[in-house]
Amino acid sequence: MNSEQIEKRLREVEESKHGSYDKRTEHLDESGRGVFINRLIEEDSPYLLQHAHNPVNWYAWGDEAFAAAQATGKPIFLSIGYSTCHWCHVMEVESFDNSEVAAVLNEHFISIKMDREQYPDIDEVYMTGVQLMTGQGGWPMSNLLLPTGEPFFGATYFPAAQFIALLQQVVIAWDSKREELEASARQMQQGIGKILGDKQAVQELDADLRANTLQALFQREDRERGGLAGAPKFPQEPLLLFLLDQAAREQDPHALSFVDRALEGMGRGGIYDQVGGGFARYSVDEEWLVPHFEKMLYNQSQLGLVYLQAYRLTHKPFFLRVLTQTLDYVLRDMQRPSGGFYSATDADSEGEEGVFFTWSLAELRDALDAEEFELVRRLYGPDELGNFEGSNILELSRSLEVSARETGDTDFYSTLDQILEKLYLAREQRIHPLRDDKLIVAWSGSMINTLAQAGARLSEPRWTAAALRAAEIICRENIQASGKLRRIALNGAVSINGQLEDYANLIEGLVALFDAQQSAGDREVSAANAGLGQQLGKESDKNASSWLVRAQALTDTMIDEFWDPNQGGFFLSPREQVGPRLTRSKSASDGATLSPIATALRCLLLLDKRRALLPEQPAAGGVKHDYAALYRRGFNAVSGQLNEHPLSHSSLLRVQAEHEKGPLDGRVYLDGGLASIELIPSSPEAGKIDTAQTERKHVSLALRIADGWHVAANETEGGSLPLRIEASEESAWALEPVARTSENDYRGAQLLDLTLTLKPSHKLSLDQAGKLNVTVQLCSESQCLLAHEISLLV
Repeated sequence: MNSEQIEKRLREVEESKHGSYDKRTEHLDESGRGVFINRLIEEDSPYLLQHAHNPVNWYAWGDEAFAAAQATGKPIFLSIGYSTCHWCHVMEVESFDNSEVAAVLNEHFISIKMDREQYPDIDEVYMTGVQLMTGQGGWPMSNLLLPTGEPFFGATYFPAAQFIALLQQVVIAWDSKREELEASARQMQQGIGKILGDKQAVQELDADLRANTLQALFQREDRERGGLAGAPKFPQEPLLLFLLDQAAREQDPHALSFVDRALEGMGRGGIYDQVGGGFARYSVDEEWLVPHFEKMLYNQSQLGLVYLQAYRLTHKPFFLRVLTQTLDYVLRDMQRPSGGFYSATDADSEGEEGVFFTWSLAELRDALDAEEFELVRRLYGPDELGNFEGSNILELSRSLEVSARETGDTDFYSTLDQILEKLYLAREQRIHPLRDDKLIVAWSGSMINTLAQAGARLSEPRWTAAALRAAEIICRENIQASGKLRRIALNGAVSINGQLEDYANLIEGLVALFDAQQSAGDREVSAANAGLGQQLGKESDKNASSWLVRAQALTDTMIDEFWDPNQGGFFLSPREQVGPRLTRSKSASDGATLSPIATALRCLLLLDKRRALLPEQPAAGGVKHDYAALYRRGFNAVSGQLNEHPLSHSSLLRVQAEHEKGPLDGRVYLDGGLASIELIPSSPEAGKIDTAQTERKHVSLALRIADGWHVAANETEGGSLPLRIEASEESAWALEPVARTSENDYRGAQLLDLTLTLKPSHKLSLDQAGKLNVTVQLCSESQCLLAHEISLLV
């Protein structure tokens, strides 16, 4: 196909997409049609469409581009970014919409533009190369490759003049020193493969690994502002979840204080949208004040989980407030009408970074009455000079609890929320930042997990319903007839083979939904009489089981697609990959998102703990895989990585603790799911401490036992161990005597009402969680299984 035929084809696509995307170029004719057009017009990715009318002759990542490079003998320029990246926009305007830059690229290079959110595995390969060459990384990522895909140079952002100079140097070197460039590419490829294609021998974990990791974190903490010292400042959700796990399991006050300082700093800072809720990706300063204003779905899901777990441990109202505002922001502004979630919103609007989110005093006065304006000034400190380019990022200079006490206003929070709603509505009249409308399964799966857990723990049906809608549409549209998963959904179409993170995050979310619906059944039991309650509980089992069936099917496909049969463990990328495969990564490190390998290993644990509840597959001789054995082999495969770099593998540490000691919160499954146990609120308001009620907490212990099994209720000579419930010695709470059943044992679905009273020695510690130790031994008519001793957070 010649160039005229290609342009005719592309112009037809442009016409068919008219009005569905913004033509982000200064090169427009009088009719508004792009003067230039390239192959990116055929793509659905919002990021790629942003570049469809650049004068650069872009290709999308794929076989066509590499075939062109090999046919012409030209080097490849590979630019990687994403739609809401501020510096990607800057380089777009300065260089890629620049005819002088385009002339050099079009004559001497094959230019490829890639959306990193479509291919995170490929992004990781080239980012590793950039980090090896420069010691740092980021986006936009600028790579120069051999026609076969190996990188010989990599960096990030370049101003236009420097970029042209670099390209001209490469043109000269390509003609005169090609063998040196090829040797450099081979060396770089070996370095990337060594890092990502991990083949370390199985190692026994260092005995002090967890303690040493904690000490390393404590030494790096910014104790004044919270989080890790230095700038830019990222939320570091994997590390915070690890610290919360340590705090819960070991009653570690240092770990909990670290998290408390970080969450206070973020929740009060500019990184948190004080008006609309939700978090920006990071703060550019060490004060948590000036955010990089883009909002990513994965930050909302991960920080939502962090604030949920922190609230469960501390009962701090501020953490609950931030959690609620963040999840409500997602449901209001990032939820698709059909279910599921958009991926991100941009930092820029009206051509400027952050203008949508900041306020002048005049704008605040226009939106509020005088009394409301003065309260905003006292709480958030805006002034005439501003704290960001002459305008104000709203931040809380001190805690809301202190401000509420000082005002003495019993309606303080409702008054504040009314003011914030006014500001939100005023802000809605502004030009909005671009929203990336694509659904990414991995990110939506993570949000399903957070919403399902939060909905179950806090009895909030809106969150559970949103998780259900998202799961339904993803299972209906993104899972193919083959059982394989497609990563992206946009404009009614799905695309891109699923990555490990897509499978693992969605499986984790589906299991959380299964558990949430089990908990909903227990609440039905709590609301009904005993006989009807057991019937209702069984109905909820039927509704919930479909999610476990789907989770199992996806897990089996995940194993088929990503498991390494030779070395054990998971690969990050699927068997079939678009473009050249330089290496198939097995890196288990955390990044901006939790390690996909750690999450995949946790999914194996989750299914193994529920194996008695999985549907039988007679043709395969029962359940297809031994999930426990796969977990052990998979964890061993990455044990060397964990020993060598524990700080960057904290999710693995957390998952291994769950494997060894079981979960601390939520529903705990025993003996492969023959029984389950969970602490649930005895009412929607239970679990919230009420000092007017003599500092007591009321919860219910929900016990579900499979047919044919029972748990003894009372001591019998020579018999099995009875159900035993005790408050741990270190807990701030004492357990009042538990009313026992008059029967000899517990069967089916049971609820035991528990009351805990704050110990006198802890009168000043109303924000402390309690811990109950429960002993359970399952018996049938012919045998008793080993007893379990488990701990549950109250």
